[in-house]
Amino acid sequence: MTPSQPLLFDFSPFVGQSEGYVALIQQFAAARPFRSALVSELVLEDDYHRRALRPEDFAFLKFAKPVRMHNVSRLPSLAANRTLLSIYESGAARLPRSAAPEEWARFTAFSSDDVQVQGARIAPFLEAYAFDYLARDHACGDDLSAAARRLQRIVDDEAAFWDATFARLMRNDYLEEGLRFIMVQRWCLAPSKRHALARAAANGLLDALPADARPATAGDASHAELYARVAAACGVTRQQHAYWQFYLPTSLAKCNLLHALARRPDRAFGLIGAAFAAEAEWLAFSAALERACAHLRPAQRPADDARAGRDDLVERFARAWEAIGARCGAQAQSQAAAGLSAAERLCERARWDLGEQLLWLSSIRHYIDFAHRISARIDAECPEIDRETFVEPHEMCSTTHVHNDHRLVTIQEGDMLFWGNVGMQLKMHRGDMVLIPDGRLHGSTVVSGECTYHQPIIPDDWVQALVGELDAPSMV
Repeated sequence: MTPSQPLLFDFSPFVGQSEGYVALIQQFAAARPFRSALVSELVLEDDYHRRALRPEDFAFLKFAKPVRMHNVSRLPSLAANRTLLSIYESGAARLPRSAAPEEWARFTAFSSDDVQVQGARIAPFLEAYAFDYLARDHACGDDLSAAARRLQRIVDDEAAFWDATFARLMRNDYLEEGLRFIMVQRWCLAPSKRHALARAAANGLLDALPADARPATAGDASHAELYARVAAACGVTRQQHAYWQFYLPTSLAKCNLLHALARRPDRAFGLIGAAFAAEAEWLAFSAALERACAHLRPAQRPADDARAGRDDLVERFARAWEAIGARCGAQAQSQAAAGLSAAERLCERARWDLGEQLLWLSSIRHYIDFAHRISARIDAECPEIDRETFVEPHEMCSTTHVHNDHRLVTIQEGDMLFWGNVGMQLKMHRGDMVLIPDGRLHGSTVVSGECTYHQPIIPDDWVQALVGELDAPSMV
Protein backbone atom coordinates (compact mmCIF):
# COMPACT_ATOMS: atom_id res chain seq x y z
CA MET A 1 0.00 0.00 0.00
CA THR A 2 1.37 3.41 -0.86
CA PRO A 3 2.37 5.51 2.17
CA SER A 4 0.00 8.35 1.25
CA GLN A 5 -3.08 6.16 1.12
CA PRO A 6 -5.17 6.19 4.31
CA LEU A 7 -6.40 3.02 5.97
CA LEU A 8 -9.86 1.93 4.92
CA PHE A 9 -10.87 2.13 8.59
CA ASP A 10 -8.96 3.71 11.43
CA PHE A 11 -10.08 3.94 15.06
CA SER A 12 -7.14 6.06 16.23
CA PRO A 13 -8.92 9.45 15.66
CA PHE A 14 -11.65 8.28 18.06
CA VAL A 15 -9.37 7.22 20.91
CA GLY A 16 -10.46 9.01 24.08
CA GLN A 17 -13.84 9.99 22.60
CA SER A 18 -15.74 6.76 23.24
CA GLU A 19 -17.75 8.07 26.18
CA GLY A 20 -19.36 10.79 24.08
CA TYR A 21 -20.17 8.38 21.26
CA VAL A 22 -21.64 5.82 23.66
CA ALA A 23 -24.03 8.53 24.85
CA LEU A 24 -25.08 9.11 21.24
CA ILE A 25 -25.50 5.38 20.68
CA GLN A 26 -27.73 5.21 23.75
CA GLN A 27 -29.89 7.99 22.30
CA PHE A 28 -30.15 6.13 18.99
CA ALA A 29 -31.02 2.81 20.65
CA ALA A 30 -33.72 4.44 22.78
CA ALA A 31 -36.01 4.68 19.73
CA ARG A 32 -38.94 2.26 19.89
CA PRO A 33 -37.86 0.07 16.92
CA PHE A 34 -34.75 -0.95 18.86
CA ARG A 35 -36.15 -1.98 22.26
CA SER A 36 -35.32 -5.45 23.58
CA ALA A 37 -37.40 -8.33 22.29
CA LEU A 38 -40.49 -9.76 23.93
CA VAL A 39 -41.16 -13.48 24.14
CA SER A 40 -43.41 -13.18 21.08
CA GLU A 41 -40.61 -11.58 19.05
CA LEU A 42 -38.12 -14.43 18.96
CA VAL A 43 -39.06 -14.74 15.29
CA LEU A 44 -40.68 -11.61 13.88
CA GLU A 45 -43.80 -11.47 11.75
CA ASP A 46 -41.90 -10.17 8.73
CA ASP A 47 -41.53 -6.73 10.35
CA TYR A 48 -38.59 -5.07 8.62
CA HIS A 49 -38.88 -2.06 10.91
CA ARG A 50 -38.23 -3.93 14.17
CA ARG A 51 -34.61 -4.40 15.31
CA ALA A 52 -33.91 -5.60 18.87
CA LEU A 53 -30.64 -3.93 19.85
CA ARG A 54 -30.69 -4.74 23.60
CA PRO A 55 -30.32 -1.06 24.51
CA GLU A 56 -29.71 -2.01 28.15
CA ASP A 57 -26.30 -3.35 27.09
CA PHE A 58 -25.15 0.13 26.09
CA ALA A 59 -25.20 1.07 29.77
CA PHE A 60 -22.02 -0.97 30.32
CA LEU A 61 -20.43 -1.37 26.86
CA LYS A 62 -17.55 1.11 26.63
CA PHE A 63 -16.39 0.78 22.99
CA ALA A 64 -12.99 2.07 24.11
CA LYS A 65 -10.82 -0.50 22.32
CA PRO A 66 -11.76 -1.52 18.78
CA VAL A 67 -12.66 -5.06 17.73
CA ARG A 68 -9.71 -7.35 17.15
CA MET A 69 -9.28 -10.74 15.47
CA HIS A 70 -9.76 -12.72 18.69
CA ASN A 71 -13.00 -11.06 19.87
CA VAL A 72 -15.12 -10.70 16.73
CA SER A 73 -17.82 -12.92 18.26
CA ARG A 74 -18.21 -11.05 21.54
CA LEU A 75 -20.95 -8.70 22.69
CA PRO A 76 -19.38 -5.35 21.71
CA SER A 77 -18.95 -6.61 18.13
CA LEU A 78 -22.51 -7.98 18.04
CA ALA A 79 -23.95 -4.73 19.40
CA ALA A 80 -21.91 -2.57 17.01
CA ASN A 81 -22.86 -4.60 13.95
CA ARG A 82 -26.56 -4.81 14.85
CA THR A 83 -26.57 -1.05 15.26
CA LEU A 84 -24.69 -0.40 12.00
CA LEU A 85 -27.04 -2.48 9.86
CA SER A 86 -30.00 -0.70 11.45
CA ILE A 87 -28.42 2.65 10.54
CA TYR A 88 -27.73 1.67 6.93
CA GLU A 89 -31.17 0.23 6.39
CA SER A 90 -33.05 3.09 8.04
CA GLY A 91 -32.55 4.84 4.70
CA ALA A 92 -34.02 1.99 2.65
CA ALA A 93 -37.68 2.05 1.69
CA ARG A 94 -39.65 -0.97 2.87
CA LEU A 95 -43.40 -0.40 2.89
CA PRO A 96 -45.52 -1.14 5.95
CA ARG A 97 -47.25 -4.52 6.04
CA SER A 98 -50.74 -3.01 6.09
CA ALA A 99 -52.68 0.23 6.47
CA ALA A 100 -53.19 -0.33 10.20
CA PRO A 101 -52.21 2.72 12.32
CA GLU A 102 -49.72 0.70 14.39
CA GLU A 103 -48.00 -0.47 11.19
CA TRP A 104 -47.71 3.09 9.94
CA ALA A 105 -46.29 4.14 13.31
CA ARG A 106 -43.56 1.47 13.10
CA PHE A 107 -42.83 2.40 9.51
CA THR A 108 -42.35 6.10 10.26
CA ALA A 109 -40.46 5.56 13.54
CA PHE A 110 -37.81 3.41 11.88
CA SER A 111 -36.86 6.09 9.36
CA SER A 112 -37.62 9.19 11.41
CA ASP A 113 -35.42 12.28 11.23
CA ASP A 114 -34.07 11.58 14.71
CA VAL A 115 -33.04 8.05 13.77
CA GLN A 116 -31.44 9.24 10.52
CA VAL A 117 -29.52 12.11 12.12
CA GLN A 118 -28.35 10.14 15.15
CA GLY A 119 -27.35 7.24 12.94
CA ALA A 120 -25.27 9.50 10.71
CA ARG A 121 -23.43 10.85 13.76
CA ILE A 122 -22.45 7.46 15.17
CA ALA A 123 -21.85 5.46 11.97
CA PRO A 124 -18.21 6.61 11.38
CA PHE A 125 -17.32 5.76 14.98
CA LEU A 126 -18.92 2.31 14.85
CA GLU A 127 -17.39 1.54 11.45
CA ALA A 128 -13.92 2.38 12.75
CA TYR A 129 -14.62 0.40 15.93
CA ALA A 130 -15.85 -2.71 14.10
CA PHE A 131 -13.44 -2.73 11.14
CA ASP A 132 -10.15 -1.20 12.28
CA TYR A 133 -8.61 -4.67 12.60
CA LEU A 134 -9.39 -5.47 8.96
CA ALA A 135 -7.07 -2.72 7.77
CA ARG A 136 -4.11 -3.26 10.11
CA ASP A 137 -1.20 -5.64 10.40
CA HIS A 138 -2.12 -7.50 7.27
CA ALA A 139 0.31 -7.69 4.36
CA CYS A 140 -1.48 -6.55 1.22
CA GLY A 141 0.11 -7.23 -2.16
CA ASP A 142 -0.47 -4.41 -4.62
CA ASP A 143 0.10 -6.40 -7.80
CA LEU A 144 -2.46 -8.36 -9.76
CA SER A 145 -0.95 -11.79 -9.16
CA ALA A 146 -1.02 -11.37 -5.36
CA ALA A 147 -4.58 -10.07 -5.42
CA ALA A 148 -5.71 -12.89 -7.72
CA ARG A 149 -4.14 -15.49 -5.42
CA ARG A 150 -6.01 -13.94 -2.51
CA LEU A 151 -9.29 -14.24 -4.41
CA GLN A 152 -8.57 -17.88 -5.32
CA ARG A 153 -7.71 -18.59 -1.70
CA ILE A 154 -11.08 -17.31 -0.52
CA VAL A 155 -12.87 -19.75 -2.83
CA ASP A 156 -10.65 -22.66 -1.83
CA ASP A 157 -10.79 -21.94 1.92
CA GLU A 158 -14.55 -21.48 1.85
CA ALA A 159 -15.00 -24.71 -0.13
CA ALA A 160 -12.91 -26.65 2.39
CA PHE A 161 -14.83 -25.11 5.28
CA TRP A 162 -18.21 -26.03 3.84
CA ASP A 163 -17.17 -29.58 3.03
CA ALA A 164 -15.97 -30.08 6.60
CA THR A 165 -19.00 -28.32 8.09
CA PHE A 166 -21.61 -30.30 6.18
CA ALA A 167 -19.75 -33.53 7.00
CA ARG A 168 -19.84 -32.70 10.72
CA LEU A 169 -23.51 -31.75 10.61
CA MET A 170 -24.35 -35.08 8.99
CA ARG A 171 -22.25 -37.01 11.52
CA ASN A 172 -24.06 -35.22 14.35
CA ASP A 173 -27.49 -35.78 12.78
CA TYR A 174 -27.97 -32.01 12.64
CA LEU A 175 -28.07 -31.29 8.92
CA GLU A 176 -31.61 -29.87 8.72
CA GLU A 177 -31.20 -27.73 11.85
CA GLY A 178 -27.73 -26.67 10.76
CA LEU A 179 -29.00 -25.66 7.34
CA ARG A 180 -31.67 -23.60 9.05
CA PHE A 181 -29.05 -21.59 10.91
CA ILE A 182 -26.83 -21.35 7.83
CA MET A 183 -29.63 -20.09 5.59
CA VAL A 184 -30.47 -17.41 8.15
CA GLN A 185 -26.86 -16.20 7.96
CA ARG A 186 -26.55 -16.42 4.18
CA TRP A 187 -29.90 -16.29 2.42
CA CYS A 188 -31.67 -13.89 4.78
CA LEU A 189 -28.79 -11.39 4.66
CA ALA A 190 -28.24 -11.62 0.90
CA PRO A 191 -30.73 -8.78 0.16
CA SER A 192 -28.69 -6.46 2.39
CA LYS A 193 -25.56 -7.20 0.37
CA ARG A 194 -27.43 -6.67 -2.89
CA HIS A 195 -28.76 -3.37 -1.61
CA ALA A 196 -25.26 -2.18 -0.69
CA LEU A 197 -23.92 -2.94 -4.18
CA ALA A 198 -27.00 -1.53 -5.91
CA ARG A 199 -26.58 1.67 -3.94
CA ALA A 200 -22.93 1.82 -4.91
CA ALA A 201 -23.74 1.28 -8.59
CA ALA A 202 -26.46 3.95 -8.52
CA ASN A 203 -23.99 6.39 -7.00
CA GLY A 204 -21.35 5.67 -9.65
CA LEU A 205 -18.88 3.79 -7.45
CA LEU A 206 -18.56 1.02 -10.04
CA ASP A 207 -18.27 3.31 -13.07
CA ALA A 208 -14.56 2.57 -13.45
CA LEU A 209 -15.45 -1.00 -14.47
CA PRO A 210 -16.79 -2.21 -17.81
CA ALA A 211 -20.09 -4.05 -17.58
CA ASP A 212 -18.48 -7.47 -18.06
CA ALA A 213 -15.92 -6.91 -15.29
CA ARG A 214 -18.18 -6.08 -12.37
CA PRO A 215 -18.65 -8.22 -9.25
CA ALA A 216 -21.95 -10.10 -9.10
CA THR A 217 -24.32 -9.71 -6.16
CA ALA A 218 -24.99 -12.36 -3.55
CA GLY A 219 -27.91 -14.67 -4.18
CA ASP A 220 -27.91 -14.20 -7.94
CA ALA A 221 -30.83 -15.42 -10.03
CA SER A 222 -29.00 -18.54 -11.25
CA HIS A 223 -29.24 -20.06 -7.78
CA ALA A 224 -32.54 -18.54 -6.66
CA GLU A 225 -34.59 -21.72 -7.04
CA LEU A 226 -32.08 -23.87 -5.18
CA TYR A 227 -31.91 -21.41 -2.29
CA ALA A 228 -35.68 -21.15 -2.11
CA ARG A 229 -36.01 -24.94 -2.00
CA VAL A 230 -33.37 -25.34 0.70
CA ALA A 231 -34.84 -22.53 2.78
CA ALA A 232 -38.33 -24.02 2.54
CA ALA A 233 -37.06 -27.50 3.38
CA CYS A 234 -35.43 -26.33 6.61
CA GLY A 235 -38.21 -23.93 7.62
CA VAL A 236 -36.70 -20.54 6.78
CA THR A 237 -39.89 -19.25 5.18
CA ARG A 238 -40.30 -15.71 6.46
CA GLN A 239 -39.02 -12.51 4.91
CA GLN A 240 -35.70 -10.77 5.45
CA HIS A 241 -34.85 -9.97 9.10
CA ALA A 242 -37.71 -12.01 10.58
CA TYR A 243 -34.79 -13.95 12.08
CA TRP A 244 -32.98 -10.82 13.25
CA GLN A 245 -32.14 -12.33 16.64
CA PHE A 246 -30.18 -15.20 15.09
CA TYR A 247 -27.65 -13.26 13.00
CA LEU A 248 -24.07 -13.80 14.14
CA PRO A 249 -21.93 -10.67 14.55
CA THR A 250 -19.63 -11.73 11.71
CA SER A 251 -22.59 -12.40 9.40
CA LEU A 252 -23.79 -8.87 10.04
CA ALA A 253 -20.24 -7.56 9.62
CA LYS A 254 -19.97 -8.92 6.08
CA CYS A 255 -23.05 -6.91 5.10
CA ASN A 256 -21.83 -3.88 7.00
CA LEU A 257 -18.41 -3.88 5.36
CA LEU A 258 -20.05 -3.52 1.95
CA HIS A 259 -22.42 -0.84 3.22
CA ALA A 260 -19.61 1.09 4.94
CA LEU A 261 -17.55 1.18 1.75
CA ALA A 262 -20.56 1.80 -0.52
CA ARG A 263 -21.48 4.99 1.30
CA ARG A 264 -17.96 6.46 0.90
CA PRO A 265 -17.08 7.60 -2.63
CA ASP A 266 -13.42 7.88 -1.64
CA ARG A 267 -13.45 4.13 -0.86
CA ALA A 268 -14.96 3.08 -4.21
CA PHE A 269 -12.02 0.89 -5.17
CA GLY A 270 -11.93 -0.72 -1.73
CA LEU A 271 -15.58 -1.61 -2.27
CA ILE A 272 -14.74 -3.24 -5.59
CA GLY A 273 -12.14 -5.47 -3.94
CA ALA A 274 -14.49 -6.37 -1.09
CA ALA A 275 -17.34 -7.08 -3.51
CA PHE A 276 -15.24 -9.54 -5.52
CA ALA A 277 -14.35 -11.27 -2.23
CA ALA A 278 -18.06 -11.48 -1.37
CA GLU A 279 -18.74 -13.09 -4.74
CA ALA A 280 -15.91 -15.58 -4.18
CA GLU A 281 -17.40 -16.56 -0.86
CA TRP A 282 -20.86 -16.96 -2.37
CA LEU A 283 -19.50 -19.05 -5.24
CA ALA A 284 -17.95 -21.58 -2.87
CA PHE A 285 -21.06 -21.70 -0.67
CA SER A 286 -23.37 -22.25 -3.65
CA ALA A 287 -21.33 -25.18 -4.92
CA ALA A 288 -21.17 -26.76 -1.46
CA LEU A 289 -24.89 -26.26 -0.92
CA GLU A 290 -25.63 -28.05 -4.19
CA ARG A 291 -23.53 -30.99 -3.06
CA ALA A 292 -25.08 -31.14 0.40
CA CYS A 293 -28.64 -30.77 -0.93
CA ALA A 294 -28.34 -32.53 -4.28
CA HIS A 295 -31.90 -33.82 -3.93
CA LEU A 296 -33.17 -30.22 -3.96
CA ARG A 297 -31.21 -29.03 -7.01
CA PRO A 298 -33.54 -28.12 -9.90
CA ALA A 299 -33.48 -30.92 -12.46
CA GLN A 300 -32.86 -28.60 -15.40
CA ARG A 301 -29.86 -26.97 -13.76
CA PRO A 302 -26.38 -28.56 -14.17
CA ALA A 303 -24.29 -28.87 -11.05
CA ASP A 304 -21.89 -26.03 -10.34
CA ASP A 305 -18.25 -26.49 -11.20
CA ALA A 306 -16.56 -24.49 -8.45
CA ARG A 307 -13.15 -24.58 -10.12
CA ALA A 308 -14.52 -23.25 -13.41
CA GLY A 309 -16.45 -20.61 -11.54
CA ARG A 310 -13.33 -19.61 -9.63
CA ASP A 311 -11.31 -19.28 -12.84
CA ASP A 312 -14.05 -17.13 -14.41
CA LEU A 313 -14.16 -14.95 -11.29
CA VAL A 314 -10.41 -14.42 -11.30
CA GLU A 315 -10.44 -13.60 -15.02
CA ARG A 316 -13.19 -11.02 -14.49
CA PHE A 317 -11.28 -9.57 -11.53
CA ALA A 318 -8.17 -9.24 -13.71
CA ARG A 319 -10.16 -7.23 -16.27
CA ALA A 320 -11.47 -5.03 -13.47
CA TRP A 321 -7.94 -4.54 -12.12
CA GLU A 322 -6.63 -3.46 -15.51
CA ALA A 323 -9.58 -1.10 -16.02
CA ILE A 324 -9.00 0.50 -12.60
CA GLY A 325 -5.32 0.98 -13.32
CA ALA A 326 -5.90 2.40 -16.78
CA ARG A 327 -8.38 4.95 -15.52
CA CYS A 328 -7.19 5.82 -12.01
CA GLY A 329 -3.69 4.45 -11.59
CA ALA A 330 -1.76 2.33 -9.10
CA GLN A 331 -3.21 4.00 -6.01
CA ALA A 332 -6.72 2.91 -7.03
CA GLN A 333 -5.45 -0.65 -7.57
CA SER A 334 -3.82 -0.53 -4.16
CA GLN A 335 -7.10 0.44 -2.55
CA ALA A 336 -8.91 -2.38 -4.38
CA ALA A 337 -6.31 -4.79 -3.01
CA ALA A 338 -6.86 -3.36 0.48
CA GLY A 339 -10.62 -3.96 0.16
CA LEU A 340 -10.02 -7.52 -1.00
CA SER A 341 -7.58 -8.13 1.84
CA ALA A 342 -9.99 -6.75 4.44
CA ALA A 343 -12.81 -8.91 3.14
CA GLU A 344 -10.59 -12.00 3.11
CA ARG A 345 -9.75 -11.48 6.76
CA LEU A 346 -13.42 -11.02 7.58
CA CYS A 347 -14.31 -14.20 5.66
CA GLU A 348 -11.81 -16.14 7.76
CA ARG A 349 -13.23 -14.80 11.00
CA ALA A 350 -16.80 -15.46 9.84
CA ARG A 351 -15.95 -19.08 9.02
CA TRP A 352 -14.52 -19.52 12.49
CA ASP A 353 -17.52 -17.86 14.17
CA LEU A 354 -20.12 -19.86 12.24
CA GLY A 355 -18.15 -23.07 12.64
CA GLU A 356 -17.96 -22.65 16.42
CA GLN A 357 -21.68 -21.88 16.67
CA LEU A 358 -22.62 -24.94 14.60
CA LEU A 359 -20.21 -27.13 16.57
CA TRP A 360 -21.89 -26.05 19.81
CA LEU A 361 -25.44 -26.41 18.50
CA SER A 362 -24.89 -29.78 16.86
CA SER A 363 -23.13 -31.14 19.96
CA ILE A 364 -25.42 -29.65 22.59
CA ARG A 365 -25.94 -32.99 24.36
CA HIS A 366 -22.18 -33.11 24.94
CA TYR A 367 -22.16 -29.53 26.26
CA ILE A 368 -24.83 -30.55 28.76
CA ASP A 369 -22.56 -33.39 29.88
CA PHE A 370 -19.58 -31.01 29.97
CA ALA A 371 -21.59 -28.70 32.22
CA HIS A 372 -22.21 -31.46 34.76
CA ARG A 373 -18.54 -32.44 34.73
CA ILE A 374 -17.47 -28.83 35.19
CA SER A 375 -19.98 -28.35 37.99
CA ALA A 376 -18.55 -31.35 39.82
CA ARG A 377 -15.04 -29.97 39.36
CA ILE A 378 -16.11 -26.59 40.73
CA ASP A 379 -17.53 -28.27 43.83
CA ALA A 380 -14.30 -30.21 44.33
CA GLU A 381 -11.70 -27.59 43.42
CA CYS A 382 -13.12 -24.05 43.21
CA PRO A 383 -16.29 -23.67 45.28
CA GLU A 384 -15.85 -19.88 45.34
CA ILE A 385 -15.52 -19.50 41.56
CA ASP A 386 -16.88 -16.23 40.15
CA ARG A 387 -20.55 -16.45 39.23
CA GLU A 388 -23.57 -14.31 38.55
CA THR A 389 -27.04 -15.12 39.89
CA PHE A 390 -30.32 -14.08 38.26
CA VAL A 391 -33.88 -14.17 39.55
CA GLU A 392 -36.30 -13.57 36.68
CA PRO A 393 -40.11 -13.44 36.44
CA HIS A 394 -42.48 -15.33 34.16
CA GLU A 395 -41.94 -14.62 30.42
CA MET A 396 -38.74 -12.73 31.05
CA CYS A 397 -37.06 -12.90 27.64
CA SER A 398 -33.31 -12.62 27.26
CA THR A 399 -32.83 -11.26 23.74
CA THR A 400 -30.16 -13.26 21.94
CA HIS A 401 -26.71 -12.23 23.05
CA VAL A 402 -23.19 -13.55 23.64
CA HIS A 403 -20.80 -13.54 26.60
CA ASN A 404 -17.17 -12.52 26.72
CA ASP A 405 -16.29 -15.64 28.75
CA HIS A 406 -17.29 -19.28 29.15
CA ARG A 407 -20.32 -19.79 31.40
CA LEU A 408 -22.59 -22.46 32.75
CA VAL A 409 -26.32 -21.90 33.04
CA THR A 410 -27.47 -23.87 36.09
CA ILE A 411 -31.12 -23.82 37.18
CA GLN A 412 -31.66 -23.60 40.94
CA GLU A 413 -35.44 -23.17 40.89
CA GLY A 414 -38.02 -22.81 38.12
CA ASP A 415 -38.20 -23.59 34.43
CA MET A 416 -36.58 -22.04 31.36
CA LEU A 417 -36.57 -22.46 27.59
CA PHE A 418 -33.09 -21.99 26.17
CA TRP A 419 -32.13 -21.61 22.50
CA GLY A 420 -29.31 -20.86 20.09
CA ASN A 421 -31.04 -21.61 16.79
CA VAL A 422 -34.36 -20.92 15.12
CA GLY A 423 -36.86 -23.44 16.46
CA MET A 424 -34.57 -24.73 19.22
CA GLN A 425 -36.23 -25.11 22.62
CA LEU A 426 -34.00 -26.74 25.21
CA LYS A 427 -36.25 -27.26 28.24
CA MET A 428 -34.39 -26.66 31.50
CA HIS A 429 -35.68 -27.42 34.98
CA ARG A 430 -34.31 -27.52 38.51
CA GLY A 431 -30.82 -29.04 38.48
CA ASP A 432 -30.37 -28.80 34.70
CA MET A 433 -27.33 -27.08 33.24
CA VAL A 434 -25.56 -26.37 29.96
CA LEU A 435 -22.16 -24.97 29.00
CA ILE A 436 -22.16 -21.80 26.88
CA PRO A 437 -18.74 -21.13 25.36
CA ASP A 438 -17.37 -17.63 24.92
CA GLY A 439 -19.07 -15.86 21.99
CA ARG A 440 -21.91 -18.33 21.34
CA LEU A 441 -25.21 -16.71 20.44
CA HIS A 442 -28.10 -17.74 22.71
CA GLY A 443 -31.21 -16.55 24.52
CA SER A 444 -33.79 -17.79 27.01
CA THR A 445 -37.33 -17.36 28.33
CA VAL A 446 -38.65 -18.05 31.82
CA VAL A 447 -41.74 -20.28 31.60
CA SER A 448 -42.42 -20.76 35.33
CA GLY A 449 -43.69 -18.14 37.75
CA GLU A 450 -40.08 -17.32 38.59
CA CYS A 451 -36.69 -18.78 37.78
CA THR A 452 -33.47 -18.57 39.79
CA TYR A 453 -30.32 -19.59 37.94
CA HIS A 454 -26.58 -19.17 38.26
CA GLN A 455 -23.85 -18.52 35.72
CA PRO A 456 -20.43 -19.64 36.98
CA ILE A 457 -17.58 -18.24 34.87
CA ILE A 458 -15.33 -21.07 33.66
CA PRO A 459 -11.57 -20.92 32.96
CA ASP A 460 -10.64 -21.30 29.30
CA ASP A 461 -8.32 -24.26 29.84
CA TRP A 462 -11.14 -26.24 31.49
CA VAL A 463 -13.37 -25.72 28.46
CA GLN A 464 -10.72 -26.37 25.81
CA ALA A 465 -9.79 -29.70 27.40
CA LEU A 466 -13.41 -30.85 27.16
CA VAL A 467 -14.10 -29.47 23.67
CA GLY A 468 -11.04 -31.32 22.40
CA GLU A 469 -12.91 -34.55 23.14
CA LEU A 470 -15.49 -33.79 20.46
CA ASP A 471 -13.22 -35.03 17.69
CA ALA A 472 -12.54 -38.32 19.43
CA PRO A 473 -14.11 -41.30 17.57
CA SER A 474 -16.35 -42.15 20.53
CA MET A 475 -17.87 -38.64 20.52
CA VAL A 476 -18.95 -38.42 16.86
